[in-house]
Amino acid sequence: MRIYQLYTYCREVIDKYPALRDDVMRHFALAEMECEDDASSEEHEVELSLTDINDLVADYEMQMGLQK
Repeated sequence: MRIYQLYTYCREVIDKYPALRDDVMRHFALAEMECEDDASSEEHEVELSLTDINDLVADYEMQMGLQK
């Protein structure tokens, strides 16, 4: 996954879980910054952010009783 695809995914998560907007965008901004500043692997940074965002959603769903 590329950074632009992560952004699209973040927008989808925010549409579904507006309460997570700030946290989701923080994860995106961190991935973007790491790719630019540290010349880190884009794929690796995106995967880290994707994992963190998915964990955030899972925790939110568990707290709200939304988990399947």
